[in-house]
Amino acid sequence: MAQKATIGGVLALAALFGWGVPLLRLFEAFQPMIVALSIMVAAILVRLNRGMPTLDWKSLEPVERARLTSSIVSLTQEYVIIIGIEATLLASLVALTVVKDEVKYWDIWTTRGVSAGIGALIALSIARMGYVIWRDYDIVRLQKKLIDASGAREKLEADLKASSEKIASIRSAGLRKTGSSDPKPWPDE
Repeated sequence: MAQKATIGGVLALAALFGWGVPLLRLFEAFQPMIVALSIMVAAILVRLNRGMPTLDWKSLEPVERARLTSSIVSLTQEYVIIIGIEATLLASLVALTVVKDEVKYWDIWTTRGVSAGIGALIALSIARMGYVIWRDYDIVRLQKKLIDASGAREKLEADLKASSEKIASIRSAGLRKTGSSDPKPWPDE
């Protein structure tokens, strides 16, 4: 579902750029776009540098640990895909900047195609960034769930240990059982 929406959004923005944004006017936006894309790439590189979260991995169940690490590896692959998209878009913008003066001699279909390509890459970049942000949030929720479950397990284990120690202490106190007699009725007055 999300994949179809992404493809639809990319195609729609490509069509809008191809028909509604002349390439020569688009050149005015290249510098701010390059800056914004560079910031996005820098943010992704920072996220890639983070790696695995610092958790007490031994406190997690093996299945939970495998699920979390698989999600983190999958998210890291998404980061790499986004860097590829961003690098392609950046290289395209820089290359077009070099041939800016010759663009006015290109035919209308070439300029529309290039505008559509830029629009498609921008839409794909935004869609992938949104998806990765959602996935990052999903992993944070998974980490919270695992940490909370680990804390609950540790508390339960500590409570069981404390109750076992109390029972052992009571048993070692050497208390004797006292005899119990049947209840006696209250005297009548």
